[in-house]
Parts: sequence; structure tokens; C-alpha cells
Amino acid sequence: MLRRVVLWGSTVGVLVASAMPMGALADTINPPLPDTPEVTAPLKRAISISQPKEFSVADRKKVVALAKKAGALAYPGRAVTLGLVRVHRIDATTRIETLVQSITRGYQVPMSTTVQDIEVVRNLMSLQAAEALQANNIVMGRSSAIIRGARIGDIVTLLDIRNKPHEFVIGNIAEDNLVGEADLLLSPQQADVLGATMITRYTIIGFTNAITVENAIRNAGFKDGNTFHIRRTWDAPNPDATRGLAATKRMVGEFAYKVSESGKVLLEGGWPQKYISPRAVFDDIGVKAACNVNVRVAIQGALSEVRRQGLSRYVDVGNTNAYGGCFYPRYNRLAGKLGYLSRHSWGMALDMNTSTNAQGGVPHMDCRIVRIFRHWGFAWGGNFTPSDGMHFEYVGERRDNLAFPSRYCPNIVGAQR
Repeated sequence: MLRRVVLWGSTVGVLVASAMPMGALADTINPPLPDTPEVTAPLKRAISISQPKEFSVADRKKVVALAKKAGALAYPGRAVTLGLVRVHRIDATTRIETLVQSITRGYQVPMSTTVQDIEVVRNLMSLQAAEALQANNIVMGRSSAIIRGARIGDIVTLLDIRNKPHEFVIGNIAEDNLVGEADLLLSPQQADVLGATMITRYTIIGFTNAITVENAIRNAGFKDGNTFHIRRTWDAPNPDATRGLAATKRMVGEFAYKVSESGKVLLEGGWPQKYISPRAVFDDIGVKAACNVNVRVAIQGALSEVRRQGLSRYVDVGNTNAYGGCFYPRYNRLAGKLGYLSRHSWGMALDMNTSTNAQGGVPHMDCRIVRIFRHWGFAWGGNFTPSDGMHFEYVGERRDNLAFPSRYCPNIVGAQR
């Protein structure tokens, strides 16, 4: 399966917290990891500038001005998580309503949502998706539609920032590679209705000379690193890019959640028991953690290889067992009530050596360990924006075979680790 490089959809910044255990069933056996899929060139070129927080007014003006000076256009975009509470369809002939997905009252399903100007969608994604947004319908990603059995014409109920429900019709189901494996694609006008107004990225299109644009971006002070993430459609695939949430759910399960009065994230009853293993010690290296049952085998494989390579001493087991781990439902960054849930909420990420790998700092994870975990299907947070060197996140495909100029711990492709 060919997968296109996209400029949105993956979460590149994951904040840091310790993981807490929760009881559940034993782990399952994973199939062998597929090789990283090939990447095809997109139809048109674009450059994106994104960051985990809202763009300041000053930076917004800078981006628009530099694009204009380079003969290009810069479109603001947003990346949020919306709460889904219902999906239903109405028969066109009988007008009989059929429930497609119902969520327990008070809970919501987290839906990763990309918000892009229709012109960006038309130029970089698909005409069908652009036409759906133009008609005030929304676009759902293929994986997300499969998870809930949704189809074109279904009515999706989403919560706004005040938890008020709004109904939207699915006008197009787009392939995952077009929407960055997100659940939903909305227009800015639709996002405004929901209160999702925070600008977190700009997409620059319409240029004829990429070098001119890149120089303008650099001269304006935007640099790929801890504050901003710069991505080009012609970049090689990044070994530490995370998977979009819709694809993630197909690997490790989808849940509904609510936030208690104290601010604690509570998952709907039954999900942790089905998907999260008991807190148990892994073989070979004594890391003890409660993790997603579909990820434990990959973690075990990586830890066993770490030991075989004689690298056990570089894993601080005491620190990892006290402050790291896998499963801890929480937000990783907040945008009012539209914040992102940490991937630790799915128990699919392992934090190790937390004391020497503070978020935003220079990571101190041994690069040989990093490459071993990439081999077993993990992206490493040391190259996130901002850096998160303790964090290994399951992506379900090999990542040690990708040549890429990573800031930290680049792969050694074709050589013995």
C-alpha cells in the first residue's frame, strides 16, 4: 500500500508525565511488523509550519508576509480533538432513522480533526473532499469510517467547546493518506461553530521556487526544532513521525471518555479491561508496566534485543518503574475543552529514563536503544516538537530502515547496529 507524505495528521509534540497502572487482561500476540510503506510524491508542493500551541499574532503576520513576498499563499490551519457522541442515518425513502454508533451518556469518543481552508484541500488532497466541505458537509477518513461503520450521508453529532451538540453530514470518505490518518476533516467555518479556533499551523502553497520560500522561512526565524515543526511534501519519511489517531485506533482500539470534576480522564467501563494488560514485569529487563495488549509483544521484543546487544545498563529500571510506564489516561496539551489526549491513554507508548530526558531538553537516550525500538515498530520522541526523549510510541511498522536527517539519533541504514 502506498502512503503519501502529508503535512498534517500526526501529533508531533507529546508532553511528559508518569504512567500509572490499571488492571486488565493478558497481552496478545502481534503479527510480524510490515516494512515501512513506500511514499509517493504528492500532486503539488507545499510547506507547512506548525507548533503544539497557538501561533502568536506576530508570528501569523510573519508567515503571511514571507509567503506573499515569495509569491506564495499561506493558509492557517488547525488540529484539534473533537468529541463524538452519536452517528445515525436516515433512509432517503422511508425517513426511518437508524443508529450507527451511540455513546454512553456523558462520554465522548475522541476524534482527531484537521481543519484546512478549502483551497488547501482542493490543491493538496482531493476535489471530492473540497466539494464536500464547500457544501457544508464534513469529510471522514477511511479508517475512522470503518471503525464505526459510517458511510456518506450519515449524520455525525459533535460537541462544541461548551459541550453543546452539533450535527454534520458526512459528504466524503477520504483515504487515510489524504487526511493524515485523521478521523475528520472540517472547514474553518465549521470549526468556528464548534469553538475550535486555535491556529496551530500554516500551509504555504502556490510557489514556483521552493528555495526562495525556505530561505524566507529561515530568515523570519522559523526553524525546525523544539518550537516549530517545518515539513515539506517532498521530504523523506520521518522515522519518528507518529501515526494519525484513526489509524492508531485500528491498531490499539477506540474508547469513549469523560473528564471528572477533578480533571481526571475516565475511560468508559470495559475498555481498560479488554485492552490494557495487568502491570507486569517484562522479561530480560525488569521494566514493569501496564500496556496495551497489542503493544506488549513489541515492547518485549525491543527490551529483549536491548539485553542481547549488551545495552541493559542504559535503561534506568528504577526510574522507569517509578515514573515511566505505558498507561495513564490524561491530556497531553490543552486547548480549552478541545485538547489532545496523550497516547498514554491508549497504553501504546512507553516512557523510560525520565530523569535524564526532560521534555524540551536535549535527549540522553542511547541511540542504539532508539534504533532497536524503531526496528520493533516505535517512533521515538527525542525528535518531537518539543523533544521528548523518554517517549517511545508504537506505530506498527519498522522505522529503523528509513534514511532521514534526524536531529538526534539518525538511523544507520544498511549498516550493522
